[in-house]
Amino acid sequence: MESKPYNTPEALGREPFTAAFWTLCAPFLFPVLGAFLIGLAWPGFNQVINGTDRTTEAIGLLWTALAAIHLVHFAILSIWSERMGAGAFAGSMRASQNWIVASILLGPVILIAPNLIAALLAGGEQGWEYSRDVDTSFFARENWGIAYLVFALLLAPILEEVTFRGVALGALVVRGVPPFMAMALSSAAFTFLHLQYSIPALIVVFVAGMGFAWLRLKSGSMLVPILAHIAANSMITFLASLAPPAG
Repeated sequence: MESKPYNTPEALGREPFTAAFWTLCAPFLFPVLGAFLIGLAWPGFNQVINGTDRTTEAIGLLWTALAAIHLVHFAILSIWSERMGAGAFAGSMRASQNWIVASILLGPVILIAPNLIAALLAGGEQGWEYSRDVDTSFFARENWGIAYLVFALLLAPILEEVTFRGVALGALVVRGVPPFMAMALSSAAFTFLHLQYSIPALIVVFVAGMGFAWLRLKSGSMLVPILAHIAANSMITFLASLAPPAG
């Protein structure tokens, strides 16, 4: 694997339009297409989405379906990246022991610190993270089955890091975009994926994206931001599990 600055695979610069597709289109296309196909196979899917079926079992099946969509998305993206010569994770997965420890320690800080500031600015109102049209019952603790935890703690962080810190950031850096600008552009795309959040939460996502991008460039490894993102989501989930029930 031939590398450019920051240990970025040179192959990522060969197909800029395909890289743009994986960054800007695929994160929306796969869920929409996946939901359509799942709706054909599972008659009760639309009832869960529309809120008429709120049983724990139904929501658990929904998270299983979303996890499957993410897994297929990652598999196809990984095959493309491997074929391009950038590796299955759009970058090296080697990292020193120091960087591995640093990623696990810094990941929660990168996400929680701006989260606390945004929560204070929002007045501590419960559910401030989401826009008004989002049904937050999907994320209630009683619906945290194995599928949800696998989705939130493993699949989502891995897919997002490979997409935005691997393909997007890597393609920009290889094609000569200044590092800070590449970090900002890839983090903006990362933020655009999270439109279910409120404006303050979107700012948190952008800041966290910049932090993960910095870890990617500084360490020269994709493993570092992936572990940091997993650690961050795990800590957020753990803290949420300690919060008192709503109402």
